[in-house]
Amino acid sequence: MADFRRAGRVGLLPQSFFAGLDAQIAHARASGVDVIDLSKGNPDLPTPPAIVEAMQREVARPENHAYPSFRPRPSVLAAIAERYRIDHGVELDTTTQIAVFHGSHEALMAGILAFADPGETVVLPDPAYPMYHSAALFAGAREVSLPLSETDGQPEWEAIDGLESARVLVLNYPNNPTGAVATGATFERAVSVARRLDALFVHDFAYASLGFDDGAPLSALASDPGAERTVELATLSKTYNMAGWRFGFAVGNASAIAAMRAYQSHAFSTIFGATQEAAAVALAGDQSAAEEIVGTYRARRDAAVAGLRDAGYAVHRPGGSFFVWIDLPDGTDDAAFAARLLAEHGVAVAPGAGFGPRGAGRIRLSLVHPIDILEKAVARMGAALT
Repeated sequence: MADFRRAGRVGLLPQSFFAGLDAQIAHARASGVDVIDLSKGNPDLPTPPAIVEAMQREVARPENHAYPSFRPRPSVLAAIAERYRIDHGVELDTTTQIAVFHGSHEALMAGILAFADPGETVVLPDPAYPMYHSAALFAGAREVSLPLSETDGQPEWEAIDGLESARVLVLNYPNNPTGAVATGATFERAVSVARRLDALFVHDFAYASLGFDDGAPLSALASDPGAERTVELATLSKTYNMAGWRFGFAVGNASAIAAMRAYQSHAFSTIFGATQEAAAVALAGDQSAAEEIVGTYRARRDAAVAGLRDAGYAVHRPGGSFFVWIDLPDGTDDAAFAARLLAEHGVAVAPGAGFGPRGAGRIRLSLVHPIDILEKAVARMGAALT
């Protein structure tokens, strides 16, 4: 069998961080370890019944069995625009300011690959979701790190004061992995810095609904009237427990949306019509189920943080997302600690270094289990410190 050389762009990519974690967990389970997997943000709650029923109806409609148009359905465009108007006070033109994707992962790739040519600069937060780095590698872009404060998770803007230009500036709030939520001042500064750099500001708003203490998280577009510099990426995965449905979207600057649509039409084609109609029902319908989801994660957050602190861990209390970010004792190798926690105590967490240099010496766990399971995991983690 021939052994084919990979293209350079693929050869540059590291092993997927989360695929590596999956392999370690599978090995532990095969060895007989009873694993509680807190390593990934895969929602465990069911999709609300009204959305499931809408999908079932739409799947039965023959018109949804053909290739859908490259243009998103009017129903889903209207629902996205109305959700933004109600939740954030942001007005969107459904003709020019919305693009839809198979999840926000594709939108993220489009947000970098559609704008950064090889050698051009992309500013990425540190720590950050590892796929930001992968997108920059695919683009052949030059990465510049924007450190996030270890105390409040906001950008340390002075780190890029000497940077003269960039193509894309990426931020993510509520933040993965830290759980920090953005302030209005953070977004205002981001727009100002993007203007100075002549960059597109891409805000990854994947956890848009998951704010616990100060109301719903802020949209970056609310700080950029007219969407002068900003594109915001969102997904239905967390807000409505629709992770497996693969539906996301981007909203904002019209020229940027046009470029992202062009990328989407060549790279990934169209989205199943039934999924679009079900997404419209989720966005436009009664939001009480989404509010209940927030309450569930808030209760889990409170239980996990209290238990971890009682066990001796230094925990950052997350204001949003469904992650908990933990400082390990000084000098602790986070990858080695996570490996020992898995092998000896049956708890899988994500080593912080996988999210960038600022993640070293930390671990991230997800709140995607009921409280009783989280309490069991916390008890095991406490034993790992003794």
